[in-house]
Amino acid sequence: MAKCGGCGQFIAAAASIRCSKCAGCYHRACVGVPATATPAPAWLCPGCKVKLPKTDNSATPVKGAAADYTETNSPPTDTPVSLNLAQEIRSFREELSALRAEILEMRQETADFRAAVRGCNERMDKVKHRVANLEQRVEARDPSSYDHLEETIADLKLQLNERDQDLLLNDIVVSGIPETKAENPAHLVKAVSLKLGIALDDRDIVNVERLGMVRRNFVTSASQSDITERPRPRVIAVRLSRRAVRDQLIRAARVRRGLTTADLDLPGQPQRVFVNESLTRSNARLFRNTREAAQRLQFKYVWTKEGRIYVRKEDGVSALRVRSETDVKKIFFGEGHV
Repeated sequence: MAKCGGCGQFIAAAASIRCSKCAGCYHRACVGVPATATPAPAWLCPGCKVKLPKTDNSATPVKGAAADYTETNSPPTDTPVSLNLAQEIRSFREELSALRAEILEMRQETADFRAAVRGCNERMDKVKHRVANLEQRVEARDPSSYDHLEETIADLKLQLNERDQDLLLNDIVVSGIPETKAENPAHLVKAVSLKLGIALDDRDIVNVERLGMVRRNFVTSASQSDITERPRPRVIAVRLSRRAVRDQLIRAARVRRGLTTADLDLPGQPQRVFVNESLTRSNARLFRNTREAAQRLQFKYVWTKEGRIYVRKEDGVSALRVRSETDVKKIFFGEGHV
């Protein structure tokens, strides 16, 4: 800590004034400089002023002490602090304004969200009310009132089945021909048609293939004796280009019913070969059930024509068409009227 050059007492640096020439420190009161005054950068202590050449009577310490400073209303060191503080306050106010705007926006969003939730709750209440009314109506309704719906569904199924059957009007199914590894289904179909008296050309056959999964029941020369123990061979589905050719084959097959594999020079014991109309899966199942019921109840005739199933109990009786399992029950078991 420095000593005052005037009174010789210790002085703090903040409360001192320093000479620009000798760097001596002085109390402001010792050199007559007010506490609010700002000393000039070239301020000289009284000792240094005495050493200057005399030009006037200002060498007197008391007279020249106050000539090297200027009084100000506020110290210059306070001005930057005041400016920084004002800027901080202004920035704080701006942040408060932005925060206030965000809070207002959040309040608006919260209000909108509450309104949306309230609307959802109202709609949910309406849905619950409607469901409760429907449950009451269903519980109060007689189950028999749904019979017309079941009848409508059954009728639609019949219509779809008939349309599917119409797509098979050019198809036939050949069954009973043993299956071999190196067979040519098209050649087999041509051989069958020749035995029936119908000559098929390659242009008459659109597609021919065996239906179903391979059962690996191929016939070889070593297995001719146990052909009866093997599963039935897969049927051959044939799609013809013209319906007239298909009708000729069906008629010829019904005239000559005794066609066997021996007539086709095929290996194995003679087996019956059948040529029938191609039926949809639903009609095929219905035809099988109809034949079984007809055998039990001694109906004389069961046949298909254009994919439709007909039965006749005996000669001289009109034929009845079978469209569904309901018709089977009505015709053979007397459940309702045909």
